Order: sequence, then C-alpha cells, then structure tokens
Amino acid sequence: MKVKVFTLVKLITLAAVLLSATAWVQPAKAQADCGDKYSVVKGDTLFKISLRCGTTVNALMRANPHIRYRNLIYPGQVLVLPGAIIPDTGSQDIYIIKRGDTLRELANRFDTTVARLLELNPGIGNANLIYEGQRLAVPISSTPDPQPGQTYVVHRGDTLRKIAARFDTTVDVLLKLNPQIKNANLIYNGQRLVLPESVTIYMVVRGDTLRMIAAKYDTTVAELMKLNPGIKNANLIYPGQVIRIR
Repeated sequence: MKVKVFTLVKLITLAAVLLSATAWVQPAKAQADCGDKYSVVKGDTLFKISLRCGTTVNALMRANPHIRYRNLIYPGQVLVLPGAIIPDTGSQDIYIIKRGDTLRELANRFDTTVARLLELNPGIGNANLIYEGQRLAVPISSTPDPQPGQTYVVHRGDTLRKIAARFDTTVDVLLKLNPQIKNANLIYNGQRLVLPESVTIYMVVRGDTLRMIAAKYDTTVAELMKLNPGIKNANLIYPGQVIRIR
C-alpha cells in the first residue's frame, strides 16, 4: 500500500511539473502570434492579453494611453504591443519599446544617436532607464527618398519574400529599390521600404472604412479584400494599417 501511495504521489508531482513547464512555454509561443497589434475579443482582459502576448498590464497601459481604466476594454478595440511602430507622416515615427531594448541599440537601429533620441523624447530623464511599452519618438531616415504613397513600413514577422509576394513583385526588385538593405534576410520592424511605382498603398486613418477607401480609389470592397487577404472582416480595419489598393 505504501509503495502504491508513493508512486501515486510521484505521478502527481510529475504531472504538476509538466503542466508548469507547459504554462511557461505557451505565452512565448503566443507572443510570436500576437504581432504588432491585438484586436480585443469578448472575454478579454488586459491581464489575459498580457499573458497571451508575453508582456505586462503596465506595458500595455503605457503603449495604449487611450486606455484610462485597466478594467475597461471592449471587443474590436485594437491595442498596439511592445515592439510595434506607429508610422507618422511627419519627420518621425513612434516606436513602442519592448523588453530588452536600450537607447543605444535603438539609436543604431534607427540610424541616429542616443543624444538625438533624448532630444526627441524630453520626458526621458535617464538614458539608461526606459520602460517596456513606453512610446519613443524616432526619426525617419532620410535615405532613400521614396515617392509619396510608395513607402511600406516593415512589421514584426515580415520578410522580403513575404513583402514581395504581398505586393506582386520580387525580392530582387525590392533590393534594387532599397540599396540600404545589404542582406536580403535582414530587415527590421519599423524599417521603411520603397515599393515599385506600379503599387499603390494606403494607410488607414481614424474614421476610415473599407467602403470609403474603395470609393476614394474608384474600386470595390471585394477587390480590396482580394488584394489584402489579411483583412478577414470588411468592417474591421484600424488606424496605421497598410492596405494595398492596386
């Protein structure tokens, strides 16, 4: 009897260890699936989303300052996540700091200096102290000089091959248009790429609908969805989203 009880205890302990290991592995896997943005669904809470996407509630609050109450989010709401970049039409973009980032690394990544980043972000009092989810203004590289409307901002998970397929072009064409890319396998989130002149893209702004965009460019909602298979719901697009028009 004692042997059986001892064996049962060992099995229960082993099962607990395995479950614990699984619990640690799953958020890391989910983080890769979350991408740069997350659309809230019914039953979500910031705590659940933070676990699913490998971040924290505080980081989500910093990244999304429009959320005033951590217990009040709603289905369809789009949250930006650490590591995302919010394109701007001016001289700078907004980068959402992710875990492990440093100003020195970000300065190299965005082809600038720590001093310049501090100048653009006067709220940072200590260059060695930045927080996950914090919004950081970063300068837009002046090279190359793309034509208006023909710039694509790289998102997490993008590769040149995926971008080429999305815009019906080739990796070779993209490399020719973007001589700053020295390694076809090395592009980074937030990098701006020049697209072929034959491609027309549009960046969604607040208040847009697919119907409005289709009317503006003399096309149809069905055609836009065909060109943008990532759009699963014609009624759900978000500010900053890049839509291929032609």
